[in-house]
Amino acid sequence: MLKGGTVFDGARAARATVVIEGDRVKQVVLDERDVEIVGGEIVDVAGKTVLPGLIDLHVHSLSAAGPYAYHDGDLHLEDHTKAMLRSGVTSYLDLGSLQHVIFEQRARARAGEVLAPQLFAAGPLLTATGGHPCYHGSPPGDFCLFIDSPADVAGAFEALLPSAPDVIKIVLESGGSRPLPRLSPDAVAAIAQAAGAAGVRVIAHATSAVDVEVALDAGVTRFAHIPDQDRISPELARRMAAAGAVVIPTLALTDGLHRAAHGALTELDDPALGDDVPAGVIAALRDPSLIAELRTARYKELVAGWRARGVENLMTCYRAGVTIAAGSDAGNPAVFHGLALRREVALLVEAGMPPIDALAAATRAAADVLGRPDLGRIEEGALADVIVVDGDPLADARALERVSRVYKSGVLLDRDALALPRGTSLSRQPRTGAGRGDTCLGAPECGGALSCSPDQRCAATCDRLSACAPGSACVLDGGSPTGGSCVEGDGCDLFAQDCENGAACVFLGNGATSCWYAGAGSGGQPCDALFACAPGSQCDEASSACKDLCDPRGGRAGACPGGRKCVDRSAMAGLPVGVCE
Repeated sequence: MLKGGTVFDGARAARATVVIEGDRVKQVVLDERDVEIVGGEIVDVAGKTVLPGLIDLHVHSLSAAGPYAYHDGDLHLEDHTKAMLRSGVTSYLDLGSLQHVIFEQRARARAGEVLAPQLFAAGPLLTATGGHPCYHGSPPGDFCLFIDSPADVAGAFEALLPSAPDVIKIVLESGGSRPLPRLSPDAVAAIAQAAGAAGVRVIAHATSAVDVEVALDAGVTRFAHIPDQDRISPELARRMAAAGAVVIPTLALTDGLHRAAHGALTELDDPALGDDVPAGVIAALRDPSLIAELRTARYKELVAGWRARGVENLMTCYRAGVTIAAGSDAGNPAVFHGLALRREVALLVEAGMPPIDALAAATRAAADVLGRPDLGRIEEGALADVIVVDGDPLADARALERVSRVYKSGVLLDRDALALPRGTSLSRQPRTGAGRGDTCLGAPECGGALSCSPDQRCAATCDRLSACAPGSACVLDGGSPTGGSCVEGDGCDLFAQDCENGAACVFLGNGATSCWYAGAGSGGQPCDALFACAPGSQCDEASSACKDLCDPRGGRAGACPGGRKCVDRSAMAGLPVGVCE
């Protein structure tokens, strides 16, 4: 029983007592004399506010929240889960992560195998070839499904629906700083029709007014961002409201980028940040070389415009009666998991929304988007995802930063034990013995002689190339207790450069080839941060230079330009190939 404090039930606030029984809210009573006491702990919450657990409708569970140039190879899923729980985020919607990883985490969370918020997931994003976020030159993996015409929709749904996505996310973006391919109106209509037939809701990544119009024309009424490339007119906002549209503004995204661009991430100096954010991410956000792209005058101008237009468009929509629900876009630079949703609520208030509506956006309104009337509320029968904060967030939204208690399905969590330095495991039923090719979320899960590969699948353990079967390469991982794993190549053709989406085909060794990120360098130019070169070139890690590929037999590639010679690398690659030197 929580007594003596203010209760915000998802819509209104009053002094009340909350009684929790099992995993449900049993009673919410205004008069303490009407409380039915049947044993249990009585907690005095005088001077505090009791709220429904917060719901973040825009999270990237596997993205580290470091600079865009930062990559450390760690999964960080458990770190991010702890940070969300500590912050009072008891439910969230993942709007873009590797399909096999996020659906595996969802299955474990729903089975009670791991302590985690209620997890809803979209899986891969539906976008045009080369569109956001799988830009031209990147291997899509299972992060994106490409839709270039209505004819592509059936195949995409055939691949996606067996995983039972909670929503389907489509990308409508023509590019903020550079032109990008985007879904056609006919393709959007076909997706909406197929999703309707499958009983799955569609949510649109939209960044401009025309994106919103295309979505509305197709019957799509949920939006993963407030557009910030141009202004939403009052007429369009009224159309959105009439259609029952819901906007998830993600003001925390442009706020984080703006503060990073101007060196204003003051939280990096707070030692307590390390309880919720990995040390490597904090260090990366302090590294001038990694944030240089965010500090240019051009980028500062762009992000200032995005932030200002986003706030203006939010209030235009709010005044027109569009429903606002909260999401942070956690995983982007300085948009920290859990912490960012609390900042999002504060930013909604700063933009001009009444505090009670901002709190509703992160509770009841968010639950309604998920179609879960048992979440985001404190009322009889609701799931007992409940938080307690010191102070009154209706008077000061920053009170959400002072979380003192988190109940997950009626169970009080030990927030201190979830601090990252403590190293507490969230696994309630540890997995072991997973077979080759199975999804793994940690090294101990794989069976004997197997390790968890960088793409989170169990693979043969190795410590050298020759330890792997032909056609697979040993990828060493200094942080892995098993040393490395045999990663199978995809068989792309080094000379035909036949990778999807303009990615580069490279050799890994031991006869393995694989599609990798394409860079711009060739002919001795430097490799980029991902060891990437232009298609047809290979990054020489020893010299960090891009070297053009050639055929030492002379049959499949022309002579090296500029008088350079084709140096045979067949022994290293495990197949006939050379590089121009």
